[in-house]
Amino acid sequence: MVEDARYRTKDFLTDVTIPTGIQAANILKDDGVTQASFIVAYGYPDYPLERVFLGTKNVDLVYAILKPTSVPLLGGSTTPWGYEESVPIDIRTITKQGITGTKLMWQGEAELRRICETYPLGSSRRNLSESRDITESGSTTIYGVRVVMSYRRGIT
Repeated sequence: MVEDARYRTKDFLTDVTIPTGIQAANILKDDGVTQASFIVAYGYPDYPLERVFLGTKNVDLVYAILKPTSVPLLGGSTTPWGYEESVPIDIRTITKQGITGTKLMWQGEAELRRICETYPLGSSRRNLSESRDITESGSTTIYGVRVVMSYRRGIT
């Protein structure tokens, strides 16, 4: 059975048994020494995102994996030999004690770029194909950028 592209992406970014994942040493607070906390989760929680940053979890950075798109790759027939998966990942943070939100957000994006450049072969040639601002201003500004991680996989 083929695994969901969100699961495969989360596993790729968090599996501690392989060196491809997000390295905590690369996600730092403003002092350049203290590691910022982060989580990799599936997107669209059923509670306000602000609670993740300011509530009991007190997380500094969130990588939220959203619903992917999947395009069949066709060979000489109409039967697909694989799929091109595109997985949107929202990188979110806020400004708080010792953290400038925009700086931490860009560190989060740089870490995804590092992973794709250093370990492109997860299934087949992972890359970041898009990046756009998704910052939300309200009582608390939630800084954000959406990147799309793409890769190809076979049908098995």
